[in-house]
Amino acid sequence: MRKVVSSIRGLFRFTSSGLTLGEKWRLALPGPVLSVGGVLIHNVFIKYYTDMIGLSPKYVGWVYIIYNIWNAINDPMIGVWIDKMRHRPTRGKYVYIMRVTVPFMIIASFLMMLSSPSWAQWQIFLLYSVELFIYDTAATAYSVAYQSYTLIAAPTKEERIDVNVIQNYVSQAMSFLITMIPTLLLVGDGKREVIIPVFTAVILLESIFFTLALRGLRDDAKMYETLNIQHMETKDVWSESWQIVKSRPFLTYVLYSIFTIGPIGFYFTPYLYYMDDVLNTGGLTATIVDVSTHVIALMFLPVMGYIVKKYGTKISIYWGTISAVLGYGGIFFATNIWTVFLSYIMIVFTVNYIRTAASPMGALIIDENERTTGVRKTGLFNGLFSLFIVAFSSLQTVVFINVIGAFGYDGRATTQSESAVFGIRLATGLIPLIAILIGLIPMAFYPFDKKKEEEISAFSNYARRGGPK
Repeated sequence: MRKVVSSIRGLFRFTSSGLTLGEKWRLALPGPVLSVGGVLIHNVFIKYYTDMIGLSPKYVGWVYIIYNIWNAINDPMIGVWIDKMRHRPTRGKYVYIMRVTVPFMIIASFLMMLSSPSWAQWQIFLLYSVELFIYDTAATAYSVAYQSYTLIAAPTKEERIDVNVIQNYVSQAMSFLITMIPTLLLVGDGKREVIIPVFTAVILLESIFFTLALRGLRDDAKMYETLNIQHMETKDVWSESWQIVKSRPFLTYVLYSIFTIGPIGFYFTPYLYYMDDVLNTGGLTATIVDVSTHVIALMFLPVMGYIVKKYGTKISIYWGTISAVLGYGGIFFATNIWTVFLSYIMIVFTVNYIRTAASPMGALIIDENERTTGVRKTGLFNGLFSLFIVAFSSLQTVVFINVIGAFGYDGRATTQSESAVFGIRLATGLIPLIAILIGLIPMAFYPFDKKKEEEISAFSNYARRGGPK
């Protein structure tokens, strides 16, 4: 217990070496604000479009099929483009990209909210697809740039876990506002004339937070001095990509992300449908349950980080299966609000725990590739990660919306049929649980144990900061 307490204290203290508390917080802030936009676009707007705008679930499913295809095309190319981009003294590189992409995301979010129920289904579908296309392209560039920036600024595994824990704290705090609004306005009798000004205020606050999070971030030439970046010709991109894709670390990480991290990350939208159509609760009850469960999970975030540092990624993820079975199994069979409350606590805990455990994986793969090849290919790696992880993670959205549609969900109906209720239970509980269990297969082949992770982390620290190897 003393070691646990000591580790928790050490997480947020100023240290003589490595990142200080202030540097960790500054580095962490640009991530949560992007995730907030993702929650709004990929979670809240789905129920908004089916229930308020009246778009058929099958059209929503097609929107995300197109979204997946576009991700498969643009993500690796954006990564290579960012790798090729040189740092310019007058504007920088990674931080500059993040600043340029923010207005596109904000404008697309606002326009997406303005679709009208009076329009034809094909018009809503077309505009929704175009606006999501604009948002996703900008968000991908922002995400790749931010991930590349973070790996330079926080070179060790321990620092990256600390930054991830802080990101979770900020994300959870911001999600109180973001998730409180849809639970109050979309669960029960929601009104579009109320939702639009409220969502507008949220998007405005998001813009302010983007500005504050990106303000003052270091982006000088000295940060890039230690990077031996490979400037590939277009013809070499596919060959290099194939070498990466077929490697064991990449395959196991990507498969685990597709089977587990993506599906469990899509939990708030199912919660909205579950509380509204399975339990038939009001918005206030849904909000209280959502906020209180996230507060409880927030209390355990430092402990999650401690476990991952102590036991490594693979063992930590194995332990997370216990809470997953209790949470998702419980939500499938729940018949009253108290059972739902306890099950949802375990679900939120599972999501945050697995995200924390898996957070260093991609960075470790990039660092290990640099160690063996002598060349840093952050943009290409992150583009390929996005190609498979971001693109395929939205498949859970497609699965969910098509499952409830197949079981007869009607967004305009006052009460859902028994078949539709069962479909929501199935898509909210059993399908994510099955995804978690399947994900244990690629995780068993993940080649980095705790000792290997520490070796890679030591190399990264030496490459960025010097000192003993």
